[in-house]
Amino acid sequence: MRVHELLDHWADRFPDEIYVSDDRRTLTWDEMRRWTHRIGTWLADELEPGERFGMLDRNSLEMIALYFGASRAGVVPVPLNFRLAPQEWEYIAEDARCALVVLHEDYEQALTSVLPDIRTSVLRSAGEETLGFSADVVAVSDETVDRDVPADSVYHQMYTSGTTGKPKGAMVTHGAACTNALQIQLALGSVRKRTLCVMPLFHAGAALQVLAYTSGGCSIHVVRDFDQTGVLRAMSERGIQLLTLAPAMIQGMIGDPLSACLDFSALEVMVYGSAPMAVELVKRAIEVFGCDFVQAYGMTEACAVATVLSPEDHHRALSSRPEILTSAGRPVLGTSIRVVDRDGAELPTGAVGEILVRGPQLMSGYWGLADATRDAMSGGWLRTGDAGRVDDEGFLFISDRVKDMIVSGGENIYPREIEEVLFGMPEVADAAVVGVPSERWGESPIALVVAAPGAVLTERMVVEHCRAHLAGFKCPVAIEFADDLPRSAVGKVLKRELREPYWQGMERRVN
Repeated sequence: MRVHELLDHWADRFPDEIYVSDDRRTLTWDEMRRWTHRIGTWLADELEPGERFGMLDRNSLEMIALYFGASRAGVVPVPLNFRLAPQEWEYIAEDARCALVVLHEDYEQALTSVLPDIRTSVLRSAGEETLGFSADVVAVSDETVDRDVPADSVYHQMYTSGTTGKPKGAMVTHGAACTNALQIQLALGSVRKRTLCVMPLFHAGAALQVLAYTSGGCSIHVVRDFDQTGVLRAMSERGIQLLTLAPAMIQGMIGDPLSACLDFSALEVMVYGSAPMAVELVKRAIEVFGCDFVQAYGMTEACAVATVLSPEDHHRALSSRPEILTSAGRPVLGTSIRVVDRDGAELPTGAVGEILVRGPQLMSGYWGLADATRDAMSGGWLRTGDAGRVDDEGFLFISDRVKDMIVSGGENIYPREIEEVLFGMPEVADAAVVGVPSERWGESPIALVVAAPGAVLTERMVVEHCRAHLAGFKCPVAIEFADDLPRSAVGKVLKRELREPYWQGMERRVN
């Protein structure tokens, strides 16, 4: 199965019903299908099969059309996080050898400042009956794209970093993406619902969410930027039945006085993911919205989702087994979980070790990184880098991270990347970044810094340096100065010791 077949299935059956909309435009299933043929034909003329191209925009109908158009052309979209610094776009585009970047006009100047010679196609503001593609795209015929696309070819290449801080391109095939979409659709049991697309479409979870909603024949209203008041009103006024949000979004919404004044009676299911959600927050959200809840756990390397905590699990937790709410649920269809020790030996039920995942939705590997792929995948199992345990009913409980990654508001932050920036200051002799609990974001990064002998170093200097070299969400929320950092016998900073004072008394070392 290829990704565009999910769209075609429903376009054949309900061509004139609404598929996607935003605050200005509405496209039926057939209208979007014709747009994706046009885009696919244009991409096929521009790129060879399997070539990569960048996509840079906030949430838009154009982004969705590009994903499906690329599927028809057999070319590979590389979504660029609009929140990154231009130098970070440059690294990803060059690493993926992108032959083209399709981007919104808002980002044209910033991108070309670091990639002056790259070929671009610019998205501009469009009227109520069209999409904002350039004139050469609009002029292309919307007849069927004539290009064979194997199901085992790469559908998209999402960049995710490791502990080294260097982004790696996780390659996900059409077959893996379609399987994960159907796995999620089966877990949700929601067909032909009114939904919102709120999570950013450069994110693996959001891209998969659109495929899952499409596989269920849902009508998707696209929210360009998350605005708490706007999303609450859209949920009420549009009679939204299904949506996916990050825990930080839900936390703000249930605390908003407006939520008590709106009608959410149409809402059936709210999915939360990208970060764990505190038990009390889940309970409060259920009270406010009065709907079923689903938690999804996964990672970019697993397309998006490996386990799900179902509505039935939530009901059971509230009635008789509250500890289930602290779990990440059980594996989706066709997926297996193992917990292993440092040597890779499987641990008994209840023992904590590294979580491994096996299933048809796993990536095919990291782009151009054979060694990293072998390290991450062995015998069909993916090493998640998370530590946890599985109980006797198969529920997965995540207790800590094997890797140093910080998840803040659903965004992955990699300490080494921040540390590299800090080490760029001549006044810094040593530095380490760790995640600490945050009521709003789950976790936030802080930096522990050792000043060079005789150097004058202030918190303001460090903050300004980070802001000049990093995306805002990656900047440490606090700078703490130390005389030295604890290290092992081989010189490795003992980050567990640094984190421990902030996480004392907490059962889970992710928040």
